[in-house]
Amino acid sequence: MNLDELLAMQRPRVSAGKQLPGAQYTARDFQLEVLEKLAETQALAASLSESWRNELRAIKEQNRTAKLDTRSLIAMGAIAVSIAGYVIQDARNTSRQDAEIETTKTRVTSLEKIAATTTEARIRSEVELKELREGQEEIKQLLLQHGNNTANWSRERRSRNVPSGNHSTQEGEQ
Repeated sequence: MNLDELLAMQRPRVSAGKQLPGAQYTARDFQLEVLEKLAETQALAASLSESWRNELRAIKEQNRTAKLDTRSLIAMGAIAVSIAGYVIQDARNTSRQDAEIETTKTRVTSLEKIAATTTEARIRSEVELKELREGQEEIKQLLLQHGNNTANWSRERRSRNVPSGNHSTQEGEQ
């Protein structure tokens, strides 16, 4: 027999703790009192059980929230690592670009020195060429003068009818 069946079989009483005037307290009254207290205890146990279930649900919900927080932290950590990767990659690119800029500056400086040296050499060459041209002109002028003098001298000799091969003997005779 369970507790519910026992309660159903009980007769309704006016009050469990009070006796009716002139009635005696019997074993049946004792059983009813015990059953009543047992029902109260059962109701208390049921409410405690329900309360315990609610507490367990709340704890499980907190654990689920904590898991979500852990997942969120992991996701945020992954995002932070990704951003750090991009920052490091950008730093590498910037460093590489800086190195390339420095290399280019060095090359430009070297080319400027070569250009300056080449320009100086070109200017010296142009000056030397100018001097050579001027020298050639002087030589041409001298050759033209010599050619004119020789032509004039030859004409003078021809006009005198002096053979050119006997020049030294004839001049000595005159």
